[in-house]
Amino acid sequence: MNITSIQIKNIKGIENKSFKLDLPPNKPNILVAPNGFGKSSFAIGFDSLKSSKIELDDKHYYLNQPSNRPEIILTLTTGQTLRANDTQNTIADFFDVFVINNQTEPKSVVQTFDRRTIAKTTLDILPTTLIKTIPEKISFEYNSTTLKATFGANGNKLLKNISNLFNCGELFVRIENDIDFSRFDLKSYSNILSPAYSAINEQNGTAYFLKNWIQENILPLFQTLDEYKKLAELITSFGFNEISDEIDAYLTAWQIFTVKKSMSSNFKKACKYLNYLNEKADYTKTIESFNPVKDRFDIKPKVEGNSLIVKWPKAHEISNGQRDILTFITLLLKSKKSLKKKDCILIIDEIFDYMDDANLITFQYFISTFIDEIKKQKRRIFPILLTHLDPLFFNHFCFNDTKIKVSYLKEPNIKSNKELLKIIYNRENPSIKNEVDAYYFHYHPTINGVDLTNEFRALKLNVDWAKPDNFFKKINREIRRFLIEEGEVIDPIAICFGVRIKIEELNYCQISDPINKQKFIDEHGTKNKFYFAQAIGIQIPETFFLLGIIYNTSLHLAEGNDISIPLGLKLENLTIKQMIKNIFFQK
Repeated sequence: MNITSIQIKNIKGIENKSFKLDLPPNKPNILVAPNGFGKSSFAIGFDSLKSSKIELDDKHYYLNQPSNRPEIILTLTTGQTLRANDTQNTIADFFDVFVINNQTEPKSVVQTFDRRTIAKTTLDILPTTLIKTIPEKISFEYNSTTLKATFGANGNKLLKNISNLFNCGELFVRIENDIDFSRFDLKSYSNILSPAYSAINEQNGTAYFLKNWIQENILPLFQTLDEYKKLAELITSFGFNEISDEIDAYLTAWQIFTVKKSMSSNFKKACKYLNYLNEKADYTKTIESFNPVKDRFDIKPKVEGNSLIVKWPKAHEISNGQRDILTFITLLLKSKKSLKKKDCILIIDEIFDYMDDANLITFQYFISTFIDEIKKQKRRIFPILLTHLDPLFFNHFCFNDTKIKVSYLKEPNIKSNKELLKIIYNRENPSIKNEVDAYYFHYHPTINGVDLTNEFRALKLNVDWAKPDNFFKKINREIRRFLIEEGEVIDPIAICFGVRIKIEELNYCQISDPINKQKFIDEHGTKNKFYFAQAIGIQIPETFFLLGIIYNTSLHLAEGNDISIPLGLKLENLTIKQMIKNIFFQK
């Protein structure tokens, strides 16, 4: 099951946009869009989802008008359409949703000095509420001596002290969620269990003898009781030292459901409180392990009122990267506790902009580990990473390229030329490789006389472009359309060709020595040509380097690949467009 589209209406900067995405589960889905396009609006919409409806802050309505009613619509490959608005939420019927975003908030404090009022603005990191309501403090009423006596004459020989198990929050969460204790009250259960325990206590001998007797005479009876068997297997799966064999597992199960019966409703409360203690310990340990400022700040979860909260230093007291990785890890831990359904959506809104390489690796490790945990549970999670940094241009992500899905929220006004792409796909073909590299993909002063008609025809390429001169007439038309004709559909790859050739030509023309001119032509790759030019004293304008974001786009593409969309988004930037205009219309 994939999410095929997401439509958002009337949320912050988005009036009505439908995003065709086709997001697969259990792999990072990276959604790319330029600054100001609406990534934060996207995240705010999902963050405003409550169990029964969208609850939007007044400041987050489109145009700040509450009359603009918000709505989110998801479509799935199953054919289902899920929607949430201010009266309903069918998304919550299917998905748990959690949003991780920037946790800073500007605050202004007004102070008066000498009758003058001065407003002082600071940047605070919002406290992170890990647990909103701490459960009632109820402990398990377990006493090994009492349970052994309750069991009967052989209790001391057979029953282990399982106090340690009552410290394992994960076990009791599973027990509470997975085990139906009401079945132990059924007559079919009591008709087997009561006589079985009586028979066990009528036997004489050592613990070893008793266990063998149970193995032969009683264990097959226990195994017929599905819920009893399920509980015993659940206990065994945790690998406790106290559980040596299957007999121990069933007798431990007896101790647990006996405690459950004696405690009545307090048993469930004890499970919740134990889970809280385990979660608090997990939060504390993880945050402490990844705290890069532990020498200055004791950052850990603390009880405030009836909540468990992490309070952070002032934003100016730690670096942006330290802040972001700490708050991210903390919120990701919180998300693990919140995302309980079989299908979950995790949205991460551009929190990694300031992270250094090491923290980016940490970020990606936690995401990947979380995905693996979900998969092992046979569940599905849709991790959605919102960013303006395109992985095709910036090497900030180290995820396995085969395990990520990159989508673009903004659709640029572009159209790829299939014939141009076919030349790129075939550029490594031995019959044309050297010629197209020299005369098509890079600047060459003498293209007259080059004719690849036979080769192009054999490869089913556009024969009209078999002469480079004709090819560059096409490229130059696209350049003119891009720079002069506002609002026209453009071919981004043609622009890439044009910028690359023009910049190389401008560098070539600055070289006066014929030998060095030839060396420049012979260099492979635009960057290497630049380095050579610099080495012989050519002054290269900074603009030439900055435009590398366009001309250094890889034009080595496998069949079917197309980088037109990310390239087109770069070309829509007005500064980049002006830089390109400057190199073509130099005075």
